[in-house]
Amino acid sequence: MALENSEVLQNLTTQLEQITEQLNSLTNTRIRLLGAIEVLQQIENSKTEESAPAEVSEPEVVEENE
Repeated sequence: MALENSEVLQNLTTQLEQITEQLNSLTNTRIRLLGAIEVLQQIENSKTEESAPAEVSEPEVVEENE
């Protein structure tokens, strides 16, 4: 028994809708993961900046010529 074109079209359309829903869900999850990673990276970077000793420059000696 051969499938009718209309039946195949219906099946393909249904599959496309399901795949599109899955893709949208995965895209949203990916965006949330990227945001979480960015926030955590910023937190870690700020920890490193806070714990790094600040560079102290030596005072400049100026000689006065009279």
